[in-house]
Amino acid sequence: MSKKIVISGRPGIGKTTVFKKVVDRLRSRGYYVVGFYCPEVRVRGSRIGFRIISLDDVVEEWLAHISNCSGPKIGKYRVCYSAEKVAKHVISRISEASILAIDEIGPMELKLPSTRNAIIEMLKADKPGIYVAHYRLSDKEILYLLRDSTKYIVNEYNRNSIVDKIFNEIMDLLR
Repeated sequence: MSKKIVISGRPGIGKTTVFKKVVDRLRSRGYYVVGFYCPEVRVRGSRIGFRIISLDDVVEEWLAHISNCSGPKIGKYRVCYSAEKVAKHVISRISEASILAIDEIGPMELKLPSTRNAIIEMLKADKPGIYVAHYRLSDKEILYLLRDSTKYIVNEYNRNSIVDKIFNEIMDLLR
């Protein structure tokens, strides 16, 4: 059985909500979860960018913004090189982790060398992990590292019940 669980699905379906619920449950059981998540930021109803936040809430930066970053362009956003601080922090904590977790492995995260390297290091680590993968993930190295993972596709019918399934599978991996 693979130690990696991948959550995917179309945009806005609830992948991040599922991820957060599983991570919160794991933390409530005393597990140290290392990784990051990337929530969208809205101002007056319009999305202006994304933050990248370490799961221990120690480091937080802009991942991408419509006007305040100078990195590669993805759609209407520019990726922010400062996000690599979060990746470096996460890498430094991998050895302490019970579980590794990323929301999400997507085009913005993969445009930054340190963030991509952190993702690869986490995927190569011999630890249980829960990863949200962009529905159009095409990075060949990342896909290779995820090849044996257990995959869950979130949809409007299973997004409530899938939390228990993923949590139970992670708990089995930890035993």
